[in-house]
Amino acid sequence: MEGPGVLTIADRLAPLVGKRVVSIDGRSRFPLAGLAGSPVIRIYPVGKLLFLEFPEGTLRVHFLMWGRYRLNGEIPGKVPKLTLTFDNGTSLRFYASAIALLSSDEVHGLYDPSLDPMDPAWDMERAVRLVREKGREWICDGLMDQAILPGVGNVIKNEALFSARIRPESPSGCIPKEALRHLLVEIRDFSFTWYRCDQEGKSIRPHLRIYRKKT
Repeated sequence: MEGPGVLTIADRLAPLVGKRVVSIDGRSRFPLAGLAGSPVIRIYPVGKLLFLEFPEGTLRVHFLMWGRYRLNGEIPGKVPKLTLTFDNGTSLRFYASAIALLSSDEVHGLYDPSLDPMDPAWDMERAVRLVREKGREWICDGLMDQAILPGVGNVIKNEALFSARIRPESPSGCIPKEALRHLLVEIRDFSFTWYRCDQEGKSIRPHLRIYRKKT
């Protein structure tokens, strides 16, 4: 799941802010039981990661390749990794996801929203500098570095490179800054196109110009 999908999930879970957890069920090496009775303070994404903030800590959810979620429902035949039930009767289930409980200091130290192309605080010039520091690494690989451009996956990478007319094997540090800025704008623009499709219940397929194309 790439950044636009996680931002859409965060939007859909927003009504849970302020609700208290009344029960927790699932498998985890983290002490999730301590969240019982706690209210959700904030729900937000950073790239491919979803965060649910509580007074005692923050749940980090990584959907990996096949992760899914359900509000007030289940996926037949699948066992959820984590189930949260809230005081308004709402249930939230996560499937096939990696879930961790982090302290506030860990979250702020590890995840910087200003690197996320979909965040209002995105610092594009910083992204340009970090990408160029990848040196001889191919740009198609550099764009997938979640420490530089969180949320970018194969679909966004391919579509942006095609639209910017940049060869995927180009060394990251050799791309002129203006061309790299253009590429990053394409990343942001395609990400928001995908996000709007998700919001409207439409498929992104009509907007795919190169991904999975044989020629």
